[in-house]
This record gives sequence, structure tokens and C-alpha cells, in this order.
Amino acid sequence: MGAKVATSVIVRGELMYMAEKSQRRIDNLNKIQEFLEIIDLYPIDEKTADLYGQLKASIFAQFAPKEKAKQRGVKISDLGFSDNDIWIAATALQYDLTIVSADSDFDRMQLVRAFPLENWCN
Repeated sequence: MGAKVATSVIVRGELMYMAEKSQRRIDNLNKIQEFLEIIDLYPIDEKTADLYGQLKASIFAQFAPKEKAKQRGVKISDLGFSDNDIWIAATALQYDLTIVSADSDFDRMQLVRAFPLENWCN
């Protein structure tokens, strides 16, 4: 039997956003709803928030300019990361999950904190 498929509530939000913007909105919303009914959904809680904060701080320490004056006004997106991807990684860390993604941001995150990662697109 294969691995159980699950996702973060953050991914649910991203899927809903993409469906809402799509030209086939109703069809895509229905497909997403069918998919979400057969998988587990991991919530965000205080522990996830703590891991998110730690991971985001580590990313800034690794990738932001080292001089404090140059750090002012630098956003996580300026460093090439998405807040949502950090939330997804924090969820994976909390629940000891493997992230399946072709997004290279997760590869870069592993420079500051290791977590299981697979790319099924290769």
C-alpha cells in the first residue's frame, strides 16, 4: 500500500484561490472539493506558528543581507520565498511529513532546516 496523501490547510487555500480565478471556476471548485474529501488536511496551530517563526528567522539569517541597515524593509519575497511555502514547511516539520513539490524554494529552505522532500516531476 502506498503512502497516505495529505495536505496543509495552506495548500487548500491556494487551491481554492486558483480555482476562484480560473475560467472554469465551478468545474475546478468541484474537482478540488472531491479531492479534498479523500485526503487528510493538517491544520495550523500554535506549534505550527512557532515553527514558522523559527524557519522564517533562519531563512532571513541565511539569505538576507548581513548588515542590519540593509535588512530594513527586506521582505521574505525579496529573498525569493513565499510565506505560504514557509507555512507548508512548518506544517511538514510539525507532523513529520514529506513535502512533495517541484518548487525549488523548498530545496533552498533545506539549507536552514532539513525536512523530507520529494519531487515526483523528475
